[in-house]
Amino acid sequence: MSQRRTVVSILPAAPGALVVGGALGAHPVPAAAQDEAPPPDVRAVIEGTWELVEWHVGDRVLRPPEMEGRWMVHDGLVVATRHRNGPDDFESTAGYGEYRWGPMTWTYGYERSEDLHGPSPDDVELTVTGSEPIRMRTFRISREGDLLVLDGETLRWEYDVPGRTFLLKTSGGRPIRKYRKVAP
Repeated sequence: MSQRRTVVSILPAAPGALVVGGALGAHPVPAAAQDEAPPPDVRAVIEGTWELVEWHVGDRVLRPPEMEGRWMVHDGLVVATRHRNGPDDFESTAGYGEYRWGPMTWTYGYERSEDLHGPSPDDVELTVTGSEPIRMRTFRISREGDLLVLDGETLRWEYDVPGRTFLLKTSGGRPIRKYRKVAP
C-alpha cells in the first residue's frame, strides 16, 4: 500500500477568540458571539446519530453496500466515519472534533481527520489533518418550509425535519451525501 502523510497545523489565535475557517482562511471571532444557543427544537434536529444513506460521486449515487458511514453530533463533539469502495476509486475517512452554538449559528471543526483515497483499498494515500486550536466553520441557521437549513461559505446542510434526513450540498447546490437520523 502506498501512503503519503500530510499533517497540517493551524497556529493559535488570539486569546479569547475562536477560529472560524473558510475557503479564504481562518478568522478570529470573539468567544462571546457563540455563548447563546438556538431554540431547543433546532438543536434536537441537528444533534444525534446519523447513518449515511447516499454518497454522490460524479454522476453516480452510491448506496449501501457500496458505501457506509455515520455522522455523530452529541454533547459538543462531532465524529464522522465514511467509507466507499466504488468501481472507480476508494475513500475512507475518520474524523473527530467539536461544535458550538450561537443564537442562530452552528459552528464545528475537526481536531483530527484521517483520509484514505486511491484507486483501490490496496493503493491509497493517507492524509492526516489536525489543528490546534481547531479550525472552525460557521453556518447560519434558517427555515425554509419543512427544511432546517445551515448555510456556510462552501457547504449547505438541508435537514428534512419530518423525513428525519439531511442532504449535505456544496454552496452551489450539488449534492454530496445524504444521511438518515438513527438516534437522538
